Amino acid sequence: MELSPFEVSELISAKKLGILSDEGETKLDHWRSSSAQHEELFQSLVSNNTYEQDVDWAFSLPVHEVIEKAKNKITFERPNRFHLIIKKYGVAIAACAIGTLFIFLWYLQFNHTSLRIVPGSFRASIQLEDGKSIQLPVEKKYFNISEDLKKITSNNPLKQEKKLIISTPKGGQYHILLPDGSAVRLNAASTLIFPEEFDPKQRTVKLTGEAFFEISKIKNRDGTAVPFFVQCNEQEIQVLGTKFNVSSYSEDKSTITTLMEGSVKINYNSTIKKEAIILKPNEQAISTLGQNTYKREVDNQSDIAWTKDQFEFVAEPLESVMAKLARWYDFDFEFIDQKLKKVKIEGIIPRYASAEDLFKLLSKASNANFIVEKSKVKIN
Repeated sequence: MELSPFEVSELISAKKLGILSDEGETKLDHWRSSSAQHEELFQSLVSNNTYEQDVDWAFSLPVHEVIEKAKNKITFERPNRFHLIIKKYGVAIAACAIGTLFIFLWYLQFNHTSLRIVPGSFRASIQLEDGKSIQLPVEKKYFNISEDLKKITSNNPLKQEKKLIISTPKGGQYHILLPDGSAVRLNAASTLIFPEEFDPKQRTVKLTGEAFFEISKIKNRDGTAVPFFVQCNEQEIQVLGTKFNVSSYSEDKSTITTLMEGSVKINYNSTIKKEAIILKPNEQAISTLGQNTYKREVDNQSDIAWTKDQFEFVAEPLESVMAKLARWYDFDFEFIDQKLKKVKIEGIIPRYASAEDLFKLLSKASNANFIVEKSKVKIN
């Protein structure tokens, strides 16, 4: 059920005061996950606990004009509920509700048909073997395939031959617990294919995009370890129990595997004459189609910075930087000045920085101008 602006303001108000019920949490979580703009609005409001400023700002707006322009888009279903809020929760929540309500109306007035550049959020869908696609819940830290799948589908007991596909859109990320207990963090615009239940002798998944893996160590009855394989592009990564990051976006043309703990062995398809590579912690393998693979020692923190809600760039070309940012903020970009593509960028940027702050930081680092037109950025 779609929430009215008044209901949203009421939920956010209760959230700010720490009195939101479990039912309210569920409603608010669904509203937040329904669009990136909703999540941005929520984050901006809950980070500000100065209720008096909320009220002062709200009443400084041209309220009648705002309501007039917004009323065709919204419906106040229960206008008298505001009096109940005052009676039950007092002046503080009333002030907060007024502020959030009119801020929400302000967004409706000025936003509102054009696309905007905002940070990503927890969003993903799962495609079942019958082709049915289901949006995954956002309120859980990890979606447990063995337990949570049964709650959202009329699924039969898990079977090895059944395939699942979990995908994140641009501007999305998600955390998954695989049937064997291994944890996977999917970055934006990524897809993971895996069986509902793994073969006892080996575990295999297929990745497109980027993911951080923490693989559970499992042994057979004879004491031998059950291997885990990640297939991506022309290679297969073999692990026994380890932590590593794989970036394998098709538009990047290269697959980059970075090892944090344990060891991995990278095998290649029989049609490609490349020797297998074994990685040790703090080593990285870079494989480009049609070229030799090479490995190098790295400070792996920059490669997994996205799992800590940061972008960390170390002498990275601006073109590569923009590609990564575009996946998370879901925008298109164009270099007007082609020379700027090779400008090296150094620094750390929060993944939830506003678009305004993001491009200010990039402008200082590159001496380039970033012109935002709806959901497209031009660089010159």
